[in-house]
Amino acid sequence: MKARVKNLQPWMDYFMMLQRYERDGFLQTEAEKHEAYLTRAALCTLAEGGKEAAAPADMDYVAMLSRGTPRVLRCIRTYAAWLSREGRDYLSRPFALHVVHEDGPHDLLYTIVLTGRRRWWMPWTWHDSMEVIVYD
Repeated sequence: MKARVKNLQPWMDYFMMLQRYERDGFLQTEAEKHEAYLTRAALCTLAEGGKEAAAPADMDYVAMLSRGTPRVLRCIRTYAAWLSREGRDYLSRPFALHVVHEDGPHDLLYTIVLTGRRRWWMPWTWHDSMEVIVYD
């Protein structure tokens, strides 16, 4: 059997970084429920490619989605699948990323739900679809 990706070191480095985020309290992964909680500042930092970024108080969720948020969401979903030890079946189910305030109480700002969908023009392939639920 031939592997699709031969060098898994970047993934392992990213997973170690996410484990550090969990240990420091910026990320909480509930793999069995297919959801994770991430602070807004951590999302901004991950979306900017690791550069430390400040989270403005009036951050619009549309601005966050236009950056690297889809990539971050897919990586956190893959990390949760790795934690669950379920494999490919885990990635076929919906996954929710809840973005919360940095300071306690950690109120929900918005939730991004990632689901696999088939498009009508290519029904034989699956694509990720994101839906954003905003809490006021």
